[in-house]
Amino acid sequence: GAQKDGKERTNGAGYKDGQDYAAAKTSNPKFEAYYSLVGLHDSRFDNGTFVPCATDAEKHAERDLFMSTLRATLPASFRVDRSLDPTIQKTILEELQEYVGKEMEVEIELPRRSEAIGGKKTCIDQGVEVSKEEGDKEQKKENGDNKSSEAQFVKRTLAPAKPIPFISHNDVTLGFQLSVDRRTLRRNASLGPLHSFLKIQTDCGHITRQETVSMIPPVVLNAKEGMSVLDMCAAPGSKTCQLLEVVGGFTSKTEFEPHGYVVANDADPKRAYMLVNQLKRMNSPSVYVTSCDGQYFPILDDKSVRGTEKEGMFDRVLCDVPCSGDGTVRKNPGIWKNWNQLGSLALHPLQLSIALRGARLTHVGGYMVYSTCSMNPMENESVVAELLRIADGSLVLEDPRERMKGLVARPGWSTWRVLREGKNRTRKAMKDWQKKNNKKMQQKRKEWEAKRATGECPEPQERSTDENGEEEKEKFTPSPYDTIPYVPPATWDEDALSERTTSLGFVEYKKYEEVEDEWRRRVRISCFPPTEEEAKRFELHKCLRSLPQDMDTGGFFVTLFKKVKPLSKDATERMAAMARESRGGFEADAHKKKEAAEDKKEQPAKDNDGDGDAVMTDSPAAEEKKSEEKSEAEEPVVKKAPTGKVGQHKHRADLGNEDFIPSDPSIWPAISEQYGLPPTFPKEQFMVRSTGDAKVIYFITKSIKEELIDHGIQNRVTVINSGLKGFERCSIQEKSAKYRVNQEAIQYVVPYMTKRLISADMDDFYACINDGFLKLDSFSESFQNSIKELSPGSFVVALKGYEKDVAKKMYLSMWRRPNCINCFVAKVEMEGLVSKMRALGYVAKVKEQETEGK
Repeated sequence: GAQKDGKERTNGAGYKDGQDYAAAKTSNPKFEAYYSLVGLHDSRFDNGTFVPCATDAEKHAERDLFMSTLRATLPASFRVDRSLDPTIQKTILEELQEYVGKEMEVEIELPRRSEAIGGKKTCIDQGVEVSKEEGDKEQKKENGDNKSSEAQFVKRTLAPAKPIPFISHNDVTLGFQLSVDRRTLRRNASLGPLHSFLKIQTDCGHITRQETVSMIPPVVLNAKEGMSVLDMCAAPGSKTCQLLEVVGGFTSKTEFEPHGYVVANDADPKRAYMLVNQLKRMNSPSVYVTSCDGQYFPILDDKSVRGTEKEGMFDRVLCDVPCSGDGTVRKNPGIWKNWNQLGSLALHPLQLSIALRGARLTHVGGYMVYSTCSMNPMENESVVAELLRIADGSLVLEDPRERMKGLVARPGWSTWRVLREGKNRTRKAMKDWQKKNNKKMQQKRKEWEAKRATGECPEPQERSTDENGEEEKEKFTPSPYDTIPYVPPATWDEDALSERTTSLGFVEYKKYEEVEDEWRRRVRISCFPPTEEEAKRFELHKCLRSLPQDMDTGGFFVTLFKKVKPLSKDATERMAAMARESRGGFEADAHKKKEAAEDKKEQPAKDNDGDGDAVMTDSPAAEEKKSEEKSEAEEPVVKKAPTGKVGQHKHRADLGNEDFIPSDPSIWPAISEQYGLPPTFPKEQFMVRSTGDAKVIYFITKSIKEELIDHGIQNRVTVINSGLKGFERCSIQEKSAKYRVNQEAIQYVVPYMTKRLISADMDDFYACINDGFLKLDSFSESFQNSIKELSPGSFVVALKGYEKDVAKKMYLSMWRRPNCINCFVAKVEMEGLVSKMRALGYVAKVKEQETEGK
């Protein structure tokens, strides 16, 4: 549309056209004042341990280190798949050694911002020599004297990658952090070979690019092969992949499929579909992707075991909950502009509700990890403390530091301050004030005052205020500390810090009784720190706090819980009440009291109600109506858990209609005959989606089928995806079966095949890995003879010696034509197979390479 007069166009991030995130103002007075007051800079790293900052100078230095790290670009990092074949893994690690620890000269692009907020100063802090001419150019551009957007570069000598010690397996380090950000990695010619190597290996699924601190929660969870794991808030999926590499592995060389699995859930269906794309690289059937509000994830264990030592569904549960994300400011600079404390307070009950549900779903004796990418105690220690309080001995904290070599993590806090922002300091109030006080409005106000003085305009009417003076209280008052960049205090005296936060619109509470009635749904009693006795019992120091300056990463918070006994009935009722309240229901405490009273007076406790599995209610009236209509003999109606955020109801029309159902028995005789499948072939694990015709038959692992699908999980959540494509109907199939073997799940079909399976040596197998029509004379004579014996249609080529090695997956889905063959394998997987062959010692012959070029 046309640009409005007097307004400049901005992009989605709120910056003017032509600007990018590098031009973001890396300062926020409220953010900096808040974290200074609550004590984020009160300790420092010294000789391998954290000690309190004893002087103002030490606190200043710690704050400067924190801020300069936040303003620097975030280094890229990645990890090698631990489930890879050891030979292939060793080859990849050997190729990486060329870049690990060896210094090389690299050009770094200068940040496009002034020295005052992290430009030239950051480069100097990092040891970059910036010429005076370059610095002057940068300063001029910031001041508007030079509007050119041309990038400026400086040269640095650095080691491109360094190992991450705690990302390892069998004493082999698999995690690496680069010394440059992703942008520099892409654009720098000297790093071109490293970038190309990482891109190819990532596409093949051998490497996953993931932020360093994001790798911590799965390592803390310490899952093992064969375990069942729930990732409650899984998207975008990097942690899910990390878990899948462990539990989706084979526990022995003789088995044909993995026993462990990961249930990857996300409340937003769109993000869940993105998660599927991320998981495709893994080519694993051991994942079940669902979409539902984590607070309502269904409890499928038998009623007879609820409240007993057999309670729970999963060996491990990861609750990486939605959070304000201020620890990700290095990669999401928009947070500088939008940060506010009210967001953390609003998320607190949701985080607590999801974590409590996760605790209920964990087996007794199992572990749960609670994590956020926030640095705020309202989202971290306060949630952990309240969870321990509700669990009342069912959960205990464990410290994973000893088994995580090289991890630098601060202890959790046992006490903290509780603050909120006033309504007069919200973004809307500030924006309204700025709008009323811009140059145009000030000029209009002067003109109006002049007219009023001459009697041309009437006197303004006084605004009404209530007895509490609400009108005056809501008025926006500018603060002298609201400057960019924010100027830190000269002294770290508590009164001076408190005076700044008060001036910036914060209100502090020493105890819950001080909270005004209208704020009690936002500032809850669970936000306040534990008593001295509780603090000793909770041992919150076992939590892990990772700040950006500690390992040159983002900020992160991780806590490991062990479930030592089943949750009490009171805890499960509280869990159900919090979930209802968060989706527009009534207050959690009121629900708990009402339900307890009804249970005592009218009827014994229902097994289902205690776990929150009944229909979600929207209000007390709806709850009462439901109980009146329900007879004592009836079971509660079971409905699917809600998806998406509260208030969102419109999703894709086909959601919830694609459950996995048994395939038609009539299709199997022809398939079994064509491929020589024995009676032991697990047909019941090959299922189809319930929508439309069965074009694709999916392979589902035995564990997922028996423990999830057979227990009715599809009736309770929206199913997004699971399994791998085993067979696919093909319209050009010749006389026999209508289905061809699909490359996705080929490794779970081949071990049973006795027909249409050809073993090939290294040369012939390599020659098959190609696009287009492959002429028979390009293969060895013995291989040609084997193909000529086949009728047209689908067949499989296996690498000689690896016919039964499911884990290596050295198989190719092929198609026999009258005078040639086709390879039905995606280009990305072809590259992966070639990499595997190189790792196995194969070197392509020159003649074959020339033929391939033709």
